[in-house]
Amino acid sequence: MKSILSRMIAAAVAIGLAVGLLGAAAPAGKVLEPSKLVILSTTDVKGKNEPCG
Repeated sequence: MKSILSRMIAAAVAIGLAVGLLGAAAPAGKVLEPSKLVILSTTDVKGKNEPCG
């Protein structure tokens, strides 16, 4: 009987942690900003900045 109780407590704690972590990871504002353009790189994979590498 003790093992069943300990498994239920462990499962409840695991579910509580998962819900807490997922709730904390929720974004608090506007995520997408389509009016902004972000340039990540101006070179290709080989490190060249020519149009046809």
